[in-house]
Amino acid sequence: MPANIPVAYRLWFQYIEPLTAISGAYLAYFRPITYLRMTNAPSFAGTVAPPELAIFVLKQLAAGFVFLGLAEALVLHSTNDLKVYKALVFAMFACDIVYLSSMRGLGGSAWYWAQPWLWDSTGWGNFGTAWIGLILRTLFLYGVGF
Repeated sequence: MPANIPVAYRLWFQYIEPLTAISGAYLAYFRPITYLRMTNAPSFAGTVAPPELAIFVLKQLAAGFVFLGLAEALVLHSTNDLKVYKALVFAMFACDIVYLSSMRGLGGSAWYWAQPWLWDSTGWGNFGTAWIGLILRTLFLYGVGF
């Protein structure tokens, strides 16, 4: 376990976030309607099965979530090298930017994904965890808490 990484970062990057990524992968791959309902919040009725192309894309997304979750858990558990840690955290930061920006327009508002006062529990489960990850990565990369 990296001795020079603050506990809050280790808990999030090595345990909590990998579990959320794997659970997101499970939902995207095996429960696509549930995943879409959770991601789209009020803008997805979820009354009809998603088209085959959407299922394909969700399974591709699940593969990405599996990779990110396992990379984060396994790589960060196996090194004490702050340089490696920062490189992986920066890659995850870039993923956060793409992931959060992909949600623009969901929820009935162009900025729903960035308006936490509008979120229900589903929005907090989806957008909230993504924002927490982005904020923690930003703080980590700026060296806050070291």
